[in-house]
Amino acid sequence: MSNEQRPAARAHRRPGARRGDPPIASRMALRADAVREIEQELDAWRERAVPDPTMPLEADDVARLVGDCLTALGIDEAASSSFTVNTVHFYRRKEILDAPEGRTSAARYTVRHLWQAVGARLAGQLGLLTLAEAREAMSGRSERVLLAFVAERVVDARARQAARRSAAPIVVARPLTAAASAPGLTTPARPLPSASGAARVGGTDAVVFSLPGDAWCVVPAAHPAHRSASAARALARALSDALHAAGEAAIDS
Repeated sequence: MSNEQRPAARAHRRPGARRGDPPIASRMALRADAVREIEQELDAWRERAVPDPTMPLEADDVARLVGDCLTALGIDEAASSSFTVNTVHFYRRKEILDAPEGRTSAARYTVRHLWQAVGARLAGQLGLLTLAEAREAMSGRSERVLLAFVAERVVDARARQAARRSAAPIVVARPLTAAASAPGLTTPARPLPSASGAARVGGTDAVVFSLPGDAWCVVPAAHPAHRSASAARALARALSDALHAAGEAAIDS
């Protein structure tokens, strides 16, 4: 069986169906739809980040683009911020990335290598697959097959993030004062009481935004969303996922 014919590796075995769960065929169809949507999202990001797909990339270009892609997708911040040019070289030594054109400092990579690096990062850093499994699934594959592999990993990563957010404890916020109700007003956030009832020392500068329906959004002043459009979009997606997960949890209860 050729590389192109081999099915991409799956992240985890699926648990047995529970009463009330949708049929397996329906779940597979929903996942396929999610994968296609993420492929379109990845294509749109690539067109913005690498307008000329034939342009050769250096190792530091690959490192920068991997971080930007993961940030734009709203994936675990640690997975993007800790990806460096040394990670690219490590992936190459382990043959997770196919051989580039040229060697050492003259090596030039392509968009294919970029998708391999993103897929390996999602698989390894987030524990979705081992790096050996990712290498086996991506070695010698075409750009479209690699894109589908990355999209599959993004579906898994977002599902895990949504599950973690839905399991987080609910914090009841105090009403904001009138002085803090102006959109975009920077104000020190009040520290939440600890489990022992004693207030934590210090606070965090934050920006308070008013939203429709008397809703508020508090974003730490140091958050990258204030400086990066892609980080702002990722934050908006994360908020949407969290609200959706909380609504589903409320329905289930």
